[in-house]
Amino acid sequence: MSSHHIIRENQEPALIVASYEALDEEYIGQLLEWSPTVIANDDTVDFFLAADIKVDVVFSTKERAYQQEQVRNFPIKKGFIADALDYLIQHNHKAVNIVCDMSDDILASYSGLINIVVLSHGIRYVYILHRYEKWKEAGARIFVPENLLKSLVGIKHINRNEFITEQDGFIYLEFNSDEYVCIGEEI
Repeated sequence: MSSHHIIRENQEPALIVASYEALDEEYIGQLLEWSPTVIANDDTVDFFLAADIKVDVVFSTKERAYQQEQVRNFPIKKGFIADALDYLIQHNHKAVNIVCDMSDDILASYSGLINIVVLSHGIRYVYILHRYEKWKEAGARIFVPENLLKSLVGIKHINRNEFITEQDGFIYLEFNSDEYVCIGEEI
């Protein structure tokens, strides 16, 4: 007996790649396994084309023809990531993985409209409202703005905005903000 997965359009998180160097190629390969909508820019489109990876949308500063068929090209208006997020929201995407050099302050403003995960140089960032609960192994590093913490369980402070899990088990964070809070964890 075989199992079949039915993928509905926009069911899998889309993939925005602002910097292919921000994440290991093997990890990018894992993100591409379910054939997400792939959005690139002038800096990353050639990486995908050279690897024969299908690109769906390119936000660019110039009009350009691509060897792949059906690549949609749009001019950059607000900024690459903001324009890409606007596109995904307009096309009813519910989630996106963003590979970039660092978490962008603008992302918190989009977090109520689309589920955002940022992957950058060994850290996975998520945007959380009110509280965060997750099982983590002992010694895992967590990055969170300490001025937004109301309470915490299972982690201890080691540096500014950096914490470490004390033992295997669930950690609990509660925030003193009604805004989305960016939390980073090592991957």
